[in-house]
Amino acid sequence: MTTPGEADPWARFLTALETGCGTCGGRGRTVRAQWRAWYRQADELVRVAQAARRATDLNPAADLVNGFAGPGFADPAEPSIVTAVDRAIDDHMKARPQCPEEEPCETCHGSGMLLTAAGHRLADLLTRHGFLRDR
Repeated sequence: MTTPGEADPWARFLTALETGCGTCGGRGRTVRAQWRAWYRQADELVRVAQAARRATDLNPAADLVNGFAGPGFADPAEPSIVTAVDRAIDDHMKARPQCPEEEPCETCHGSGMLLTAAGHRLADLLTRHGFLRDR
């Protein structure tokens, strides 16, 4: 038995048997493919909306085309491209995937940890001697 001031003698050994899962970052869960695609498309729509807004803000000639003469005379209706992108964002928000956002990691089966080479050797030894049947 160790005293509170002593290090656990097994700690180094046990640490050498496992490592964090690189797929899920040790969380044991990953974002589903449907949600990743949904987020990618949402990010792209936001970037397009920002670019459309910047383009309309930087185009003073648009006021002359719309029949307004000078600063301070802004068109009350947004340009059609901005409206179309906003509508696409609204439609995208309504089309959220119906499944849960996360699922157990397929690599580590939800544990967040993977066996190292030493861990595999120990599991093989235990299996050979009948102590472990399924890993």
